[in-house]
Amino acid sequence: MHQTESKPLRSSRTIVWLALLYVAFAATALVWLRLDQQPPTWDDGWYLTNSLVMFDAFTRGGVAAYAKEFFHVLGFKAPLITVLPTPFYLLFGRLWHAAYLVNIASMAVLFAGIYRLGREWWSPRAGLIAVYIAGTMPLLYGLARWYMVEYPLAATVVVAIWLLVESRGLERAPAVVLFGLVCGFGLLLKVSFGVFVLFPFLYTWLRSPRRSRGFALAAVPCLAVALPWYALHLRPTIQFAIASGFGQSTVIYGTGAIFSWHAIETYLRNVARIGTSNYYAVVALLLFGVAVFWPRGRAFWKGIPPLLPLWMLCFLVFLFGGNKDVRFTAAILPALALLLAGVLDCLIERSVRGSVLVCALLAFPLLSMFAVSFGVPWRGAELSYARTYQRGGWPLVEILNTVSANAAFRPGEKKILLVGADRAHFNANNLELETVKARLPFAIETTAHEPSLPELESRLSQSSFFVFKEGGEAESPLLNPHVDELIRRARAGGQFTEIPYGRPLPDGGVARIFKKTVESSRLTSGAFLRAGLEQPAEFEIPFGGMIELAGFGARRDGEWLVVKYRWRAMKTPDRQYWCFTHLLDPQGKIVGFLDHPLLDGNPPLRSWQPGDGALEEMRLRIPAGVSPSQLRLRLGIYDPPSGERLRIGTLTGAAAARFSLTDRETALTLMMDSYE
Repeated sequence: MHQTESKPLRSSRTIVWLALLYVAFAATALVWLRLDQQPPTWDDGWYLTNSLVMFDAFTRGGVAAYAKEFFHVLGFKAPLITVLPTPFYLLFGRLWHAAYLVNIASMAVLFAGIYRLGREWWSPRAGLIAVYIAGTMPLLYGLARWYMVEYPLAATVVVAIWLLVESRGLERAPAVVLFGLVCGFGLLLKVSFGVFVLFPFLYTWLRSPRRSRGFALAAVPCLAVALPWYALHLRPTIQFAIASGFGQSTVIYGTGAIFSWHAIETYLRNVARIGTSNYYAVVALLLFGVAVFWPRGRAFWKGIPPLLPLWMLCFLVFLFGGNKDVRFTAAILPALALLLAGVLDCLIERSVRGSVLVCALLAFPLLSMFAVSFGVPWRGAELSYARTYQRGGWPLVEILNTVSANAAFRPGEKKILLVGADRAHFNANNLELETVKARLPFAIETTAHEPSLPELESRLSQSSFFVFKEGGEAESPLLNPHVDELIRRARAGGQFTEIPYGRPLPDGGVARIFKKTVESSRLTSGAFLRAGLEQPAEFEIPFGGMIELAGFGARRDGEWLVVKYRWRAMKTPDRQYWCFTHLLDPQGKIVGFLDHPLLDGNPPLRSWQPGDGALEEMRLRIPAGVSPSQLRLRLGIYDPPSGERLRIGTLTGAAAARFSLTDRETALTLMMDSYE
């Protein structure tokens, strides 16, 4: 009778310890988030912004609008990360800070999955040790305080591996179906999810006595969840993933030639220092060495579950990839935690004395976590994603309020705010987050990541406001190469005037705000035409398969240039595109612009149906001292937040006679003398 009751008793006690571990780590993360006042950085700011966009779609148009937004919100990147905060926004309000509760929920899933795997492969004690180790790894506890894909992705990978184990060789149909569903959601978090589960699944599938059944049970729910989105985005998503791992970003996040010893050694050092921690790396090497020579340890090596090394095998993808950002390995760290917990459980006896020894051996990582996070009991050095909380915030909201107070908006109008700063806590992404949060009518653009100075000059000419940082942390010459030249032109070009602000920033710099003062174009007349009411087209020039230019005219009216457009929707546009029309002098310098949302956004472009159209007339003052016959017009369609232009199709007939293609087939040009 005693033996029968002892197992449930021990099991319930273990569950209590697991719950206590979760509460302790979750509370630590919440306290840190409450204390830290730094704004989000780049990627997390972008994800948080679009999570608000998704929530607004739901509250504005219900499930139908929510589903429609889901297919467009991140473009080429899997969008599930923007959906996960919705329940928390419904519960706590439209505050982006509530999105971090996604990580707290993911932590519960992560810990439960790690514990179940440790219990299945070794013992309940091993499961608890693995949870503790994962909870004190710098990369994992650090990412729990960022809004990134990698933390919920790690939890999803752990659950997928656990379901593979539970499927008993793909024989248990419910577990296999759940595995397929989890894989579908994992792919909607990040396309690289498949890398983490590929080898464990292939091993399990090849050993399954009923491969066809097992594959179908897993594939059907996976495709049902992921295929609708990937059917529309597979190619650009794969291209971006490859470019991210081996493209231009490798210059920034790389460590040198991929197969050089220097690159390999540097990356392994980074993984040890900011991923697992140097302490765990040293302890693991010592324990694995002991396990090789000690008879009890040899039993551990023989008993390692095959799925564990197969799970860790995908580390080679990151080791020999160009992009060496350590955060991409977050989903592998639970496997390392399980391996280390397994060897500890096998080498140290399962007794009170053994438990005390384990606690003593693992005490330092917990103290180190508090040292890095809170500066107690000592001031620990920050470890990339594991940071010390900072009290002093950045005045992003105040900057936007100052800009808004100096802006005059027409109904439905959005003004372009160009951001000339691209540092971690002051960039276009976190300014856009505060813009969307406050529902301010600004389209945020950036000077960063654009190597072409003429393109940036065009953005500056299109912008109503230009915000940048003077002094403090220097801008990156690689990521923001031309910002100094744009600042010089804004100050000396006569188009902008500075708005008094000049508040010091936490990095010692000063925020500067410039407002455009020269007169820009105006929509003097416009008409929206429902499908079936369109007029005969002069020509059909398609822009990205979204919208086509069906007519165009330009004439001089005294000192004014009058431009007419005729548009027609080819399909419902996926973004709120703008039209740009630049007036160029003989040297190619922009001397005027007519950039605007079609019909000033009334109705919004994304509400247009196939066949809907518009007629527009706009006026622009011709610069004094410039002969109109020497001017050129350049026009196209672009997305203001990203600066991405729609590519133009082949010109034929009347279109080819009037226009020529330029800017890598994203703009039309024509001489003004053809209309004089």
